[in-house]
Amino acid sequence: MNYLSKNQRYTLLKLNNDLTSLHDISEKVLVRIHKDPLTVKNIPEDTLEEERTFIYKWTNISETEEIEFEENKQKFSYIKVTALCEFSTRRVFDLTTGGLLPKEDRLNTSNIDVVFVAVARELYAVVFSVDFYDLRRVKRLIGEHLLDPLSSKHQTDSELFHWLFYKYIKEEFALNKDITLDNINGFTGTVLSEENLFEGTSLQTAELIITKAFITNGYPITSIKIDLQMSLAAINFYLNEISDVKELRIVVQKNSSISPMLNNEEIEYVIPVYVFFYLIPEIVKLYKIDESVFLSEAKNNFLSEIGIEVIKTIMAKNSIDIEDIN
Repeated sequence: MNYLSKNQRYTLLKLNNDLTSLHDISEKVLVRIHKDPLTVKNIPEDTLEEERTFIYKWTNISETEEIEFEENKQKFSYIKVTALCEFSTRRVFDLTTGGLLPKEDRLNTSNIDVVFVAVARELYAVVFSVDFYDLRRVKRLIGEHLLDPLSSKHQTDSELFHWLFYKYIKEEFALNKDITLDNINGFTGTVLSEENLFEGTSLQTAELIITKAFITNGYPITSIKIDLQMSLAAINFYLNEISDVKELRIVVQKNSSISPMLNNEEIEYVIPVYVFFYLIPEIVKLYKIDESVFLSEAKNNFLSEIGIEVIKTIMAKNSIDIEDIN
């Protein structure tokens, strides 16, 4: 097995039908240069364009490569690139003279790895970041007009996360013949409003009373950290609720592992392809099969069961009798 040496953050974007192949990516996207203007007041009118403009461009463009996973026998073609993006420091004026600093003295750069993936006549970009500003720069360099909403197989939401908690707490660990839900060891959610955030992290997250109290109140879950075991891999990752229907973010944890590929590709490139294009669509598909019964019957019964468990536990720990409540 190959093991991930550090936590890795990834965001999935979908390209629209104006692009139909990796050749189109090479011809229409990887040739693009984006110019981002310096947006501060009091820039001298005679400032040269190159001094008032920041450049985004593609570098380190690889050849097209292929990978295939045993579970679904589907081939993925991809190109690895780096988005080199210039941006401004916070201080742009000389503290002594008040004049605009030379660009080289107010310049930051970021190098953001990106993988363009072709699968089943669809094209995607996997960005090696979940940072808002990194993503904004990459989307501008790709061309925001070339991005589409993610399709239903990548639509993750709170109900899916509640279903995963249900499967784990009810000890229905085998999601299918290949995927086993080994643990839930973290989640985030909101209480009443988005300003009231809740986060839980523990090796026994699903067993904790505070977790069950959160779930039984029906509060939205915005991300879930799950351990999955497959024949090919063992992946521990944070799966986030889809953002603005166009971005799906994951954080894969250190020591996640996958069997070596035939082409001996680096694991940090193999794992996001495996998670985004096999694991997540498969989990969403399995949830959709259960969705109707889960939402209409099983979920309410489940919430009642763990609600009673929470109440009994609190009463026992605080020596509360039923008469005290009445």
